[in-house]
Amino acid sequence: MNNFMLNSSFFAIQLGLVLGLSPLINQGMKKMKAVLQGRQGPPWLQGYYDLLKYFHKETVISNQASWLFRGTPYVLLGVIATTSLIVPTFITNSPFQSLGGIILLVYLFALGRFFMTSAAMEPGSGFCGMASSREMMLSSLIEPVLLLSLFVVALLSGTTNLFEMVSHVTASHHIWLSPAYLLAIIALFIVGIAEMGRVPFDNPETHYELTMIHEGLLLEYSGKLLGTVLWASWAKQFLILSLLANLLFPWSSENMLIALCAYLAKILAVCIIVVVIETVVAKMRLFRVKDVLGAAFILALIALISTTQEIGRNFHP
Repeated sequence: MNNFMLNSSFFAIQLGLVLGLSPLINQGMKKMKAVLQGRQGPPWLQGYYDLLKYFHKETVISNQASWLFRGTPYVLLGVIATTSLIVPTFITNSPFQSLGGIILLVYLFALGRFFMTSAAMEPGSGFCGMASSREMMLSSLIEPVLLLSLFVVALLSGTTNLFEMVSHVTASHHIWLSPAYLLAIIALFIVGIAEMGRVPFDNPETHYELTMIHEGLLLEYSGKLLGTVLWASWAKQFLILSLLANLLFPWSSENMLIALCAYLAKILAVCIIVVVIETVVAKMRLFRVKDVLGAAFILALIALISTTQEIGRNFHP
């Protein structure tokens, strides 16, 4: 009974934090970007207003769409709920940490992407099909870099479990100064921006048909289904920001209140970095994306080779 209560409490805290703060974080990034550009920007609570608006609107579905189109938003929410159990936030220990690690994380992101790109093809829209093909092209470049960079941290920490990785990195101060770790974090940060669909890889605020990727996948959604898909995408962005924050600024406290405040400060710092990059860097052409992600892959590969060589020297003195 105690284990059940502990598991239920952790699941409620994690899922409530992810779903509750993700609209605020997404809107906060828009607000900070507007301020840097000399604009007023939308209200801080605009994300919650948008969700209420979508959930009160009628849902219009194409006659050509099947159950896949209707069920994908709920699959995305299920993927986010599962991912929130294995991605550390301000809690360093999880009763679900044996559920999986970095492999499961990449597979969950791939599962959500598969359903989203497949559902976008259902109504038969040309723009949705174009966005789906671009999304799958990006995924073939993103996933290897994501795996390689996380494998470097896993080798340095001796585990593939994300909670244990963050705890080990936080406790081992010498890892922060490791060149392999720094290269892996740089590669992870680059691929994290691409996974979130942010500038310079994609622009989540545009509806220009020839450049949009993520927004193109949502063109045929409306009403409650659109609100659910947007909420799931914001929650995914929040989870990626959480992972970057915990690995980029590995510090925590045993006091839950202090740990929560430190976690929110780390999230804010990562958001500021992302917003500054979006402000000073223009969106690149689609065919330039492979060059940047290729450079991130090389950084992660160098970090991986360096780490394995260091482990080999320690194993065979």
